[in-house]
Amino acid sequence: MNERVMQFRIGLFVIVSGLVLTMMVVWFGETPSLLRDQVYLKVRYAEAPGVLEGVPVRKSGIRIGEVMAIAFDERPEQPDGVIVTLALERRYRLRKGSVPRLTRSLIGDVAIDMEPGTGEGFIETGKTPLTAPPPIEGQVAPDPSKALAAATKAFEKAGDTLESINAAAAGLSKLTKSADNLDRLLTTWNDTGQDVAGAAKNIRRLIDENGENFRDVIAKINDTLDPETQKALREGITRFSAAAGRIDAGIAQLDPALKDLGSPVKHTPTTDIGQGFRRLNLVLADLELLTRQLRAPGGGLNTEGSLQKLLVQTDLHDNLNRMALSANQAFVQLRAVLSTLRTFADKVASDPSSMTRGAFGRQ
Repeated sequence: MNERVMQFRIGLFVIVSGLVLTMMVVWFGETPSLLRDQVYLKVRYAEAPGVLEGVPVRKSGIRIGEVMAIAFDERPEQPDGVIVTLALERRYRLRKGSVPRLTRSLIGDVAIDMEPGTGEGFIETGKTPLTAPPPIEGQVAPDPSKALAAATKAFEKAGDTLESINAAAAGLSKLTKSADNLDRLLTTWNDTGQDVAGAAKNIRRLIDENGENFRDVIAKINDTLDPETQKALREGITRFSAAAGRIDAGIAQLDPALKDLGSPVKHTPTTDIGQGFRRLNLVLADLELLTRQLRAPGGGLNTEGSLQKLLVQTDLHDNLNRMALSANQAFVQLRAVLSTLRTFADKVASDPSSMTRGAFGRQ
């Protein structure tokens, strides 16, 4: 095959591949950003949750650009925030007063919507990210997930309200039934009143007919209750009243203690009796913890715990005994050493020159 023919075929293959690549870019995606005619705008947010490079920028639902870069706002004398650089297509111009609003969907998709402005003229942009004007302020839309959580809580409260309404309706129904019982009670009370009136008339008739007999009985009772008996009866009634008063006073003094005994567990007692019962409860709780550790799940003694091994295994007792004997011997030897040191110190204290006596003679 001729070399010129081979070069022609290679060149033709390169040209066809370029055309195919260009057609695929046009059909299946947007043109690279280097080939677009773009301008750049910086926006400042107090926070930018979920914003990444490539997040779309829309105006009235139409994509007009994307996020190019994200950085912290490190300008001096400025509060903390985030600077987001937007790459916008030059053909889409934004009127002054437009606000970049950061929105999030329920499924987590993030986008920046340019809300239309009402000012005169258009927002200044830069040909490169470095020549972009100072950032404009953006807004962050409320998180729909938080709104959904708040709505869930509201529905729960509405459910509680409906339960309260149902309870009130049930109470009203019971009240209606009680009204029927009240009518029967009033009817019964009226009949009882008529019976009482009839009984009172009969008693009055009986008193009128046997008035003399009643007077004789009352006179006999007066004769039976002589002054001394009446005095003793009055004293008994007085003493009974005094005893009842002392009982009431004692019950009033016991009221704080009774409140402590009937209060919840977290309540701090204010009386000695309450403090005593509280300490008793603590001791019983500690004993319950101890017995729970000593008790096996099957109901017998648990032999796997440290306390149980100390009580059951003889090897631990032997080791403790040997350790105690070793400690005792060490204390005995230490006592002899301390006695020798005490004797030496007494000698030195009584005759300090004895430490250097004869030292020069040995040299």
